[in-house]
Amino acid sequence: MALRGRPKLNALPRSAAAAAEEVAPGKAPVAPSRQGKRQVAFFVDATTKRQLDRLGLDEGKRLQHLMTEALNLLFQSRGLARIAETKE
Repeated sequence: MALRGRPKLNALPRSAAAAAEEVAPGKAPVAPSRQGKRQVAFFVDATTKRQLDRLGLDEGKRLQHLMTEALNLLFQSRGLARIAETKE
């Protein structure tokens, strides 16, 4: 039994091809909870990540909340305002 290939974009009905073009090329849609926000990423070793995951599980909090709390504590320790927003 031969496998059929995926259909070519130009072989799709016009309405489906037009819908595919409506999405901004090269950009995925942004979730409402992320609009107006910027991503901050950094790398940690596996042991640190496991401990952070365990802390989140133990406290019933998501990584987003833990990192926001960490940022606010960092700001406070430097004499800055605790401005990172937390949505619980």
